[in-house]
Amino acid sequence: DEIEEYQNNLSELEKQQNAYENSIRVKRQEINNLNNQLGILDDSISKIDLEIQSAKLNIEKTNLEIENIKLEIERKEREIRGQKDKMSDVIKSIDKHERKKSYLEILIVKGELGEFFKAANEFQVLEESLNEQLSSLNDLRNQLNDRKVNLESRKKQLVKLQEKLSEKNDLLSSDKLVKAQLLSRTQGQEANFQKLLDEVKAEQNQINADIQSLEIEARKKLLESQGKLPVGEDFIWPVPSRKVTAYFHDPDYPYRYIFEHPAVDIGSTPHGTPIRAAKSGYVAKVKFSPGSTSYGYILLVHEGGLSTVYGHISKPYVNEDSYVVQGEVIALSGGTPGTSGAGNLTTGAHLHFEVRLNGIPVDPLKYLP
Repeated sequence: DEIEEYQNNLSELEKQQNAYENSIRVKRQEINNLNNQLGILDDSISKIDLEIQSAKLNIEKTNLEIENIKLEIERKEREIRGQKDKMSDVIKSIDKHERKKSYLEILIVKGELGEFFKAANEFQVLEESLNEQLSSLNDLRNQLNDRKVNLESRKKQLVKLQEKLSEKNDLLSSDKLVKAQLLSRTQGQEANFQKLLDEVKAEQNQINADIQSLEIEARKKLLESQGKLPVGEDFIWPVPSRKVTAYFHDPDYPYRYIFEHPAVDIGSTPHGTPIRAAKSGYVAKVKFSPGSTSYGYILLVHEGGLSTVYGHISKPYVNEDSYVVQGEVIALSGGTPGTSGAGNLTTGAHLHFEVRLNGIPVDPLKYLP
C-alpha cells in the first residue's frame, strides 16, 4: 500500500544519509586543508538535502495516516449509530413484553406452563441480546476513542515534522553560506585557508583569555553589589525565539574543525532583535567597534560562579563596569555577514549564547527554562 511505499522510500534515503555521514566522519579525521573542508561541506549539503527529502516524505506519510484514521473514525461512528438502532429495536421489544401481563398471570389465566416458559424464554433472549448490543457498543466506543487519541498523536507528530523540515532548510542555507564564505575568503587558495584558520583561532583564544582574566576582577565587583541585585534567580531566554540552530559542542557545527562550539545559537532571531540579560549581574566586558565586522560580544558575570556571553551583537546598550537586572535590554542581535559585530565567520543572523561556570563553557540548555 501507499504507506508501505513511503516507508520503503524513507529507508532508502536513510541508507544514503548514513553513507554521507560516514564520509563526513572519515574526512574529519583527515588533514585539515581547504579541499577537505570543502568536501565535508559538500557531503553535509548532500546529506541535509536528503534529510529534507525524508522530512517531506514523512510529512506526506503522516498526512496519509491522518486521512486513514479520519476514515476509520467515520466508519466507527457509523457502526455506533447502527448499533444504537439495533439496541433501540431490542429495547422496544422488551418494552412490549413489559406491557404484557406478568408470567404469573399468564400461568393463572391460561393454566398453560408451555406459554409461560415460551414468554419467559423470549424475554431472556431479548435481555441477552440487549447485553450483547451494549457490550458491542462499548467496544466500538473504546475503538473510536483509540482512533481519536491516535489522530491527535499523529497531528502532534506532523507539527514536529514540519518544525524539523524548517530546521533542515535553515541548516542547508547555513552550510551553503559557509561554503560560499570559505571560497570567498580563501579564493580557493590553501595558503589563504591556513591564514584564515590562524586568524579565527587567535580571535577565539583571545576571547577566552579575556573572559577568564576578567572573571576574577568581575567577581570582586559583584560582591560589592550585594543587596543591589536580586539573588537566586533562574535563567530566562535572552531573546523571544526558542529555536536552537547549533547546540553546545554540536557535531554538525560547520566550524568545528577550528574550535568546539561553546554555546547555543538561537535562530529565528532577525538582525536587530533586542537581547535581554538572562540573569541579573555585572557587565564585565563590552567588545564592539562601530563600523567594524570584528566579533562583538557582551560578558555578564552572575552569582554562583556563573557568567553569560552574548555574541554577534550589532549594537550594545550597556557599558562596562555597570550592573544590569534580569530582562533588561543589553544589546541588539546581529550575525548577518559583513555587518558590525558579526565576526570573521558567521552563519547568518542569530544570537550566540554562552553560559560559563567558573570561566568554563557549559551547556546553556541545562540552565535555560
